[in-house]
Amino acid sequence: MNSNSSVQFNEQGVPVSTTFDDIYFSVDNGVDESQYVFLAQNGLPDRWQTLSAHGCFTIAETGFGTGLNFLLTWQRFLEHAPSDTRLHFVSFEKYPLSRSQLNQAYQLLKPVAEVSSEFLKHYPAPDPDCHRLILSQGRVILDLWIGDINELLPQWLPQAQQKVDAWFLDGFAPAKNPEMWQHSLYEAMSQASYSKTTFATFTAAGSVRRALQQAGFLVKKVPGFGRKREMLCGHYSESNKLKRSDRRNVTIIGGGISAACTALALTRRGVDVKVISPDIADGASGNPQGAVYPLLHAEHTPLSRFYWQAFSTATSFYQTFCSENWFPTGVMQPAFNEQRKTRYQRIADNLYAKESVNYLQPAEAGEKAGVPLGVPALLYPKAGWLRPEAVVKGLFKAAGVELVKAKAVSLKQTDNKDWNVLLDNGESLSAERVVIATGHHVNSLLPEGIEALPIQPVRGQVSLVQTTSKLSSLKAVLCFKGYLVPADKEHHCVGATFSRNNDSLATKAEDNEENIRQLTENAQQPWAESLDVKTARVSVRATSPDHQPVVGSLSDNLYVLTGLGSRGFTSAPVLGEMLACQLTGELMPLTESALRRISARRFQS
Repeated sequence: MNSNSSVQFNEQGVPVSTTFDDIYFSVDNGVDESQYVFLAQNGLPDRWQTLSAHGCFTIAETGFGTGLNFLLTWQRFLEHAPSDTRLHFVSFEKYPLSRSQLNQAYQLLKPVAEVSSEFLKHYPAPDPDCHRLILSQGRVILDLWIGDINELLPQWLPQAQQKVDAWFLDGFAPAKNPEMWQHSLYEAMSQASYSKTTFATFTAAGSVRRALQQAGFLVKKVPGFGRKREMLCGHYSESNKLKRSDRRNVTIIGGGISAACTALALTRRGVDVKVISPDIADGASGNPQGAVYPLLHAEHTPLSRFYWQAFSTATSFYQTFCSENWFPTGVMQPAFNEQRKTRYQRIADNLYAKESVNYLQPAEAGEKAGVPLGVPALLYPKAGWLRPEAVVKGLFKAAGVELVKAKAVSLKQTDNKDWNVLLDNGESLSAERVVIATGHHVNSLLPEGIEALPIQPVRGQVSLVQTTSKLSSLKAVLCFKGYLVPADKEHHCVGATFSRNNDSLATKAEDNEENIRQLTENAQQPWAESLDVKTARVSVRATSPDHQPVVGSLSDNLYVLTGLGSRGFTSAPVLGEMLACQLTGELMPLTESALRRISARRFQS
């Protein structure tokens, strides 16, 4: 895990890196310095005025630091860019500041107080890889890459070819941070740039000027800010063209959380979207309550890495689009046996950031939960629960898509590579591109010649119980083998059973009994006794053999999004973003290796 930056605050209150013996921003006026060096010398905000409708301006930055450059760019973009355009800001940071360090630094940055306050609500735990944050109703995206830029650039670069409009080179000075100012950085800049790409940097070092020139940039010296005599700026000299966004229309088959997140991500990018589904939130997305938290293992695994990235996007996404139905109460996993106690201690023992997960002793755990636990517990402090049906319906409404209330029964490709979608009412629709997001039903729609995906149905029943005087004080989601959610309208969701290769939707009395038995046996507390089941609901999860989602292209103009398992509400926001980016050609929020692991083609022989 990357540690937080070693920072001290000087007499003026400015943060100083003790690692690099350098300040994070100007003592005189950090905001004016950022405006002059990075925005003005990149021609901003004037360049935003020429963006086309639904256009996206992409900035890549070396050294996120306090986020000042991002905050100012975010603020200026909202003030000056056309309302139908978007900002995509990509930043790399090896030593991320903690939330408290950022909050202290922001006390000196009053001109960006409004956006800095909002940003702190979204700031992720500093675990490695990419954290995509969705801000300002989707008009602004921040991809914060945590880790060594020399290791991250190869994971980012394959999808970044000729896509960056401006570079902010803002790592600490080359003399103090030579590890960042390497040939690999300049080569990546060259590959990600096109004929109108600009750059700016506070430094005027000859080594930087020569390296940029060798990488294909025209470089000039201009007066620096304040006491700084000179700085460098310029533009890319090659004739490469910007890779344009693909906005051909998309038809999504499915009405659950994965379809909703994809639809919203696409419409934000100016793509016309049509949704085909008998109803909205009629599958697993229609449960009364659902938990959102990462899947962390007792060692770093590809699966845990994917989920801590997905979790950052999910919490930012729900806060932005569904705040009235999203409750970040925290999620707790009580250690109800010695095996789990040992595993939970390993998970919390400096393997992940403290902002991600903590290990609480029984008294503190009970206080956080609101009910006695009697055992230690893991706490995911930024996690929580939501109302699935309301969230899904709200996302579709925000997307403004055309909804066709019917069941798609078959797909047939036309001579021009479009698709003909046959509906159960006898009608058919033509679609340029199709996304199948129907959970475990995905294979029934795959056309002849496309190999079936190894998707397994897993039946789950949740039980809705009446709250009691002892249980009504529950404040956090509890996950034993099943889960228990704080009361919503005086009812708690308890669940869920797990029946493989079973897609029956009939409720069973014995499943209610199993849910309650599992809760009472694991909790061993009076508040878990004498619970009255009022109703139940069955849904079917879709799982893959390697427990990774199945996302992306299967053939020409045909895509799938399935295999989300029991954590669909955690993974769907980042997967919807990923798929929308794949369809439009924009920068995706995952490493190259992670994209390969979730690829829909990984099972094809």
